[in-house]
Amino acid sequence: MGFFQNLFKKKKKTVQEEAVQETGSALILKDGIYTSAEERLGFLKNCCDLINEANRQRLEAKKEYEVVTSYLADIQKIDLLPAHAKKSVDEMARKVLNLNAERQKLQKVPPKITIAQRLALEPYEDTILEEIRQMEENEEYLQRINSDMRHLESEKASLDFELQDIMERDALGKKMLTAAGVFIAVFLIILFVMQEVAEKNIQLPFIFTIAFGIIVIAYFYFSNRKNQYELKLAELKMNRAIMLMNKVKIKCVNCTNLLEYLYEKFHVNNAQELIYHWQEYMRIVEEERRFKKTTESIDFYTGEIIRELKKNGVADAAVWGYQIEALVDPKEMVEVRHRLNVRRQKLRQRIDYNNNQEEMARKSLRTFRERHIAYDTETLLVLAKNNIEV
Repeated sequence: MGFFQNLFKKKKKTVQEEAVQETGSALILKDGIYTSAEERLGFLKNCCDLINEANRQRLEAKKEYEVVTSYLADIQKIDLLPAHAKKSVDEMARKVLNLNAERQKLQKVPPKITIAQRLALEPYEDTILEEIRQMEENEEYLQRINSDMRHLESEKASLDFELQDIMERDALGKKMLTAAGVFIAVFLIILFVMQEVAEKNIQLPFIFTIAFGIIVIAYFYFSNRKNQYELKLAELKMNRAIMLMNKVKIKCVNCTNLLEYLYEKFHVNNAQELIYHWQEYMRIVEEERRFKKTTESIDFYTGEIIRELKKNGVADAAVWGYQIEALVDPKEMVEVRHRLNVRRQKLRQRIDYNNNQEEMARKSLRTFRERHIAYDTETLLVLAKNNIEV
């Protein structure tokens, strides 16, 4: 036994996995924010992009989901093979395993990848370069996303500090205005007392006090107006930062899910490891080609197995040419089935996640239309342009 050993390795929680867990919503709406055409268009375009991306991700995952489901159905058909067919397949599979063992002995350099890693590569010989390219691109894209997330977190922290500072200045201004008002009131009372008791002429001090009060009130009035303007501007910036952060987190989740699936699919931890596995695989294949007779015998019996499986209704019979051990070892077949179930579960999670993101984006659009009824024609034009129906 030894097939799919990497399945049981415990993975460390990554930053991307934490982002998957903490992402709860696609968008945040605030009353009175989308007052300009530019803001409304940006919001609508963001929602449309999220919906279209969720659709693309879901369709891609569903296609792969159907393939994995077909493999699981084939396992059930193999388990229910008639006795004579099962015996024939078992005998030919054992011959293939023996020939493989003999061929391994002929290898001058022992393979540097496991059987499970090798078997993960064999079905993708024709497309492995595209798989490597896709993995490298997604890893680079994920690095850029993480950089964007760190930048946005820093910007959000800066805006939090700015908002707190404005509110503190506004509170201090109100306290100083109250103190000034009390001082002026007390001073006026003193002036009136002096006029009544000491019969002093208070006209000039009274005028100066009133003028001082007007100046103080004017200063704090304009100071308060400035604080309110800065507060509104900071809130708009904060809302934009939150929206961008949510959008980046959704991209992070989708990219992380795709990479985790590819890593699981090829038994690797990154693209560089996949390249190394592929280079080692090619070296092994090249050596095996030197042993033509053994290889031809293996191909012959493998072909017979495939024909026998096809004859008994196995849809993807060719796949089992790469998983011969599972045909003779029940424990190995259990591992194959378990691994396929893990792949299908990850695909199901990917499908469900994108369903949820699309629904949240659509809900945000519906809420937007309710809050911006006056711009519904403008909204519908943008949705139609992006082929979105709400």
